[in-house]
Amino acid sequence: MRSTGEGELAGLKALIDAGMLDDGWRSLHDLAATTKDAATLLALARQRRRLLEARTPPSYPVTVRVALIGGATTSMLEEPLQLVLETTGIGSVLHAAPFNTLVRQVLDPASETSTFRPDIAVIVTTPASITMWPDLDASEGDVQRAVGEVCEYWMDLCQSLHERTRCEIVLDNFFALPLHPLGAAGARMAGDHNRFIEGVNRALADRLPPFVHIHDVASLAAMYGVYHWFDARYWYHGKHPVSFECLVPYVRSLAQLIGALRGRSAKCLVLDLDNTIWGGSVGEDGADGLVIGPGDPLGEAFLAFQRYALDLKQRGVMLAVCSKNDEANALAPFASRPEMILRREDFSAFVADWEPKSKGLRRVADQLRLGLDALVVVDDNPAERAEIRHALPEVRVVEVGPDPSDYPLTLEQTGWFETVLVSSEDRRRGEMYRENVAREALRATAGDYQAYLKSLEQRARIAPFEPSSIDRVAQLAAKTNQFNLTTLRLGRAELEAMIESPDHLTATVHLADRFGDNGLISVLAARAPDDELWIDLWLMSCRVLNRGVEHALCNYVVERAIERGCRRVRGIYRPTPRNQMVRGLYEALGFTPAGVVEGGEPWVLDVHHYRPFTTVIAVEEVRAPVSHGGPRA
Repeated sequence: MRSTGEGELAGLKALIDAGMLDDGWRSLHDLAATTKDAATLLALARQRRRLLEARTPPSYPVTVRVALIGGATTSMLEEPLQLVLETTGIGSVLHAAPFNTLVRQVLDPASETSTFRPDIAVIVTTPASITMWPDLDASEGDVQRAVGEVCEYWMDLCQSLHERTRCEIVLDNFFALPLHPLGAAGARMAGDHNRFIEGVNRALADRLPPFVHIHDVASLAAMYGVYHWFDARYWYHGKHPVSFECLVPYVRSLAQLIGALRGRSAKCLVLDLDNTIWGGSVGEDGADGLVIGPGDPLGEAFLAFQRYALDLKQRGVMLAVCSKNDEANALAPFASRPEMILRREDFSAFVADWEPKSKGLRRVADQLRLGLDALVVVDDNPAERAEIRHALPEVRVVEVGPDPSDYPLTLEQTGWFETVLVSSEDRRRGEMYRENVAREALRATAGDYQAYLKSLEQRARIAPFEPSSIDRVAQLAAKTNQFNLTTLRLGRAELEAMIESPDHLTATVHLADRFGDNGLISVLAARAPDDELWIDLWLMSCRVLNRGVEHALCNYVVERAIERGCRRVRGIYRPTPRNQMVRGLYEALGFTPAGVVEGGEPWVLDVHHYRPFTTVIAVEEVRAPVSHGGPRA
């Protein structure tokens, strides 16, 4: 990231002064996304205030209610956090609780935080928030008991807050103390305070309930240096949890974590080849002439970047190639250079041609059925990066420098692949997309589409929400944009509550076929407070489009509606730039228009005139108990 100059700030002010407010918002967010300087970020926050006074802010794909509470002053974080959240596509309503009122905020049903009812509560801590410390000469057993009590204190507070507000909780862990009164001897003593902090942080991570997510402040402080992270003067004068110097990395890291909780993380890393994952040009130097591998400083740096990309892939990030090259040349090093860590099979899409990079990225997105904003591009060529930004502003482009040694850290510091959960589906994502290639190959040879579907030998398990599946349900609810009829972003707590709700019908679809297991690929939630079933949430992974899952799930929903005594099923389509593919779904399923409402298109289906769809999917249904005594009148 680069520093923001005075000229750019002056340009932003000029846009606002001239009443060019749309351009002003764009410039504000561009500058806020790149600045590393706290004074500049605060200056941008002041310009944001001017824009808010002049006009309504832009609409954002996601809006979230965030409470800031804890044992430190949080007012300094409020406006910078809102601004940085906006750069990730998240609008926010923020509530900053009074200083050092954490216990009252959590336990008092009339507290400001309880009545605010946040979607996400951020608990801001420092080592001063730890109220129990072992004696410096304490035994190992005494230290472990103290660790347990500290963890129990924080977990009890989080549990109480969650039960009262049903919010997700982001909990800062504890950064190390800058002072070491035991000196080198502390490494041998169980009661050393920094050893104690390390133990508390490990225990917190091990004991987290699903609704609590650690904000790893300890790692941030270690990265920037504890002496820089914490400024005693700021603490004594204002109880600020982080130094002015490190305000930007704290706020940016927190915004990235909130973004991950609301599905704003990217899904695919798209790599250039020449001078990006190896040194040299394969077209000019040949595969044997490339700089890659041990024994050469640049070669080892390229290998380290490949290793980092492979680590991302193994936790669920898809990899793709978009390179200006002849395809045969681009593929050659993967086959002939054994030093390569990345292999051709690690990439879910591979585009090598001489078209503009923006066209190649569109091909990648189309092949993987992803939105352009799901792509992150690393390309060493500044001209190519500029072309991508101009043609495809939705694509996230990493501003790497000339030294490949910096590539991994530069990519990581964007936070674009932040995640709060790595599911089994995530770990198998690359394999699933390769299986999709095999399915598409079969489809290309099948003359009849229905015969192709039958040849897949599809098997679906339709079941209500279950504790074992709720993490994956929450992940899909946060991230799915294209096959998503309502785009309602429900958090894990709201989805969990539906499991026990007698008025809710919930469904998940797990799909497998002859090529492999697609995992949990579709989610539906509806409520039936009377004789109508209202669909609030219906989404599906785009990996399984046009395979008949929507027909099987519609059959299931109508059957359950009839069992509940419902006469009609109602749904709404809320259009967004990303979900146009499902605009006609309700009509195709036999629903009829039901008037007009603001922000959506309502549809209704008379269940007694419904004719079930014939599908080639073998469906196993897991039935939830019906929660009423009989049909409604």
